[in-house]
Amino acid sequence: MHPSHVAFALLLALPVAAAARPWQGITPGTSTQADVVARFGEPSTRGRLEGRNALVYKGDQAIPGTRQAQFLVSEEGVVGEINVFPATQLDKEAVEGTYGKNGQKTFTDDFRPVWVFRSIGVMVFFGKDGFVEAIRFKAPEGAAPPRASAPPGAATQAPAPPAAPAAGGAPAAAKP
Repeated sequence: MHPSHVAFALLLALPVAAAARPWQGITPGTSTQADVVARFGEPSTRGRLEGRNALVYKGDQAIPGTRQAQFLVSEEGVVGEINVFPATQLDKEAVEGTYGKNGQKTFTDDFRPVWVFRSIGVMVFFGKDGFVEAIRFKAPEGAAPPRASAPPGAATQAPAPPAAPAAGGAPAAAKP
């Protein structure tokens, strides 16, 4: 097995039966902010990101296998989205080995590839170098309270990746 496949499998180690893909025991749409803190301890940073409360684990408090993990939490205290920035270079082959080849392939506004696996609520953002930049976990469409939808015709474009790291490796979103 290719080393990146092993790293990807270890990073994600997810059960298959859930409506939303959990990550490290936290399930978008179900788990709470208290669940996150109980599992990972106090975050490096707390603040607001994309209009929601954000718990950010980075630096010395980064969750193993990540450079950074962001948990976006609703006002009701429910985790709506998890953004993971892997510490290991993961390639497209590793993504296909984990999720299959059935993801919708699209792109960001700046033409970076994004693979969307709607049925399990996973989006994989690739950097210009072809490696995974970030993985977004959220409750599949219809399983969570709806957010503002894109205008008609925008379905061929994915949203910008979650708080992409800035130059020098320091994640921009780490400053909520």
